[in-house]
Amino acid sequence: MIKFLEIIKNEWKNFTHDQGAMLIMIIGVIVYPLFYSMPYSTEIIKDAPIGVVDYDRSNLSRIFTRNLNTSDSVEVISTPISKQEAEKQFFKNQIRGFVIIPKDFEKDILRGQQSTVELFADSGYVIIYKAVYGATIQVATTLGAKIEIGKLMKKGMPKQVAITLKQPFEFVQIPLYNAAGGYETYVYPSILVMILHQTLVVGLGLMQGTKNEFREIYCKRKEDIPLTLFARCTTYVLLYLFYSLIIFLVLPAICVYPMAYNIIPLLLLLIPMYYGAAFFSNTISYFFKTRESALLILVVTSLIFIFLPGFIWPKEAMPQIVNIFAYFVPATCGVDGIIKINQMNGTFWNVRYDFLWLVFLCVFYFTTAYFAIKKLHSKIDNKDNN
Repeated sequence: MIKFLEIIKNEWKNFTHDQGAMLIMIIGVIVYPLFYSMPYSTEIIKDAPIGVVDYDRSNLSRIFTRNLNTSDSVEVISTPISKQEAEKQFFKNQIRGFVIIPKDFEKDILRGQQSTVELFADSGYVIIYKAVYGATIQVATTLGAKIEIGKLMKKGMPKQVAITLKQPFEFVQIPLYNAAGGYETYVYPSILVMILHQTLVVGLGLMQGTKNEFREIYCKRKEDIPLTLFARCTTYVLLYLFYSLIIFLVLPAICVYPMAYNIIPLLLLLIPMYYGAAFFSNTISYFFKTRESALLILVVTSLIFIFLPGFIWPKEAMPQIVNIFAYFVPATCGVDGIIKINQMNGTFWNVRYDFLWLVFLCVFYFTTAYFAIKKLHSKIDNKDNN
């Protein structure tokens, strides 16, 4: 036990003398969560600027425009006289979309004929497109229902009967785990887990790459490799558990995203995830000949690791071989399990398979890391002897 604590003490000393590792594993962990929260702080698009080209200029077309303007999602800031003028405003980014109300819009509807309202919106910005499209469809559907109900009432049908006939059942939408329907609530908690995972992997890879470059042995005796490996990784696991308490207990109050605060199940998932990430980093560090190569490879591959858990791009849309590979990255089950606990208020029983797989990854990567370090140890000894 004394030797174990001594290794942790020495490793912490080495860590505090490595400015690059400290930049990633301390400054990065602090700055990245705050940086990522800024773009997503406005979860829902409101008052997206749009234009309305009204070729009909009738009472009904003005009602349509007014109803569209009262929507929370969009704001009618322009009424171009033609489609060409609306396109010019759109390409100058003055508006994010425009609606075209055709000529004889009111006349066709009063005759019982269908009229087509055209919507042009920028689908390159999915969130803005969704807001503009959703507002337009809602206004068109509501106005169409009112017209139909009015026609039925003119035929002598009571108002309530007409409403029931037009809408025989009431649709109630209850969003689960993301009441605001916002992007921050959906993606930000997962990004936090990935930040913790990736900074740990990159930081340890950077330090081990430095040792490989200067041919530093991992420990004096090969027999001490398992104990040294576990103790060194424990140093960073303890550091990242401290980060976790801040990120999952304090940060939700600042960035305002839902957390269930199930501390014990959370820790039971985080501990094997951190150990798995640390052992994983020590395993792949075998291939890093220099400090720079470790930093370059790990930073570039970080983008790939972000996609693997399936919260940015669905797993169902990925090739099966990619999904299989993803499960050998500790963050994949870590993200899945932590989201179930913190966002969905799940219990440990709900994430038991994620936990068991993370434990398996710990054992697997500890074994591979041991053999990788042992082989590096032998290479350094052979070079020194020669």
